[in-house]
Amino acid sequence: MATVSLLVSTCDKFSDLWDEHIAHLRKHWIGESWRIYIVTDKPTDRRYEGIEIIVAGEDKDFPMRIKYAAQHIESDFILLSLDDYFIINDIYEEKLRLLVDRAYNDHIDYLKLYDRRMTDPAKYEPVEKLNKIDLSKKYAITLYPAIWNRAFLYKSVLSDMTAWKYEPSLTEYARNNNANCMFSHAGLFDILDVVRKGKVLNKANRYFNTHGIDIGDRPRISRITEIKLLIMDYISWYTPRGIFVAGKRILKKLGKTFYSED
Repeated sequence: MATVSLLVSTCDKFSDLWDEHIAHLRKHWIGESWRIYIVTDKPTDRRYEGIEIIVAGEDKDFPMRIKYAAQHIESDFILLSLDDYFIINDIYEEKLRLLVDRAYNDHIDYLKLYDRRMTDPAKYEPVEKLNKIDLSKKYAITLYPAIWNRAFLYKSVLSDMTAWKYEPSLTEYARNNNANCMFSHAGLFDILDVVRKGKVLNKANRYFNTHGIDIGDRPRISRITEIKLLIMDYISWYTPRGIFVAGKRILKKLGKTFYSED
């Protein structure tokens, strides 16, 4: 049987999210417990029963912290999630275990569990059905919750990358390495996306107010900024690749900086 661990990537600046993130995880995780790790940058006095905190060091940016953690975790697979992805629906370990075993038997490098563009429960598919990810698409591989082959995750950090350069590099990395990448559209690891650009998203803020959750004084993102981000995401996702690349070339000549060449 393949071994698997849950890794939550975070840092000291987002430590205000830890208590509620873990509380939601414990509340909604149904079934046998996995080994759980948190990787952060600075030493902390916090302790959580059954959770190991890995301190990667202040000199390591987000991708290098993931690489550091992957080096110290011994399981075959890692379910990677981030500190601002709160679990608000029940997660059934036995169904996740089916996917881990499938990843092991089918030599899957990356098995996406969540896609922000596909969150309609009416369209969810059986857990047995996996969909091949088209690596010619932009942002085919993301840092939304996914089951990673540990070695593949470790090697995906090619150098001392910044967080902004790491995620845009993943699809090209998978493409260049002929990675076997799949997507489970079974809704097994739905999340509430809490923070964008360091500020609480309005949907998350409504959830917190409804459920009496207080994460401190982290500011809320403006509705105008949130709308702009949604528009930018839509353009990035759905603009044909040729037009998108041509547009980027024009903007580069005007001095705009991009993190991905895709």
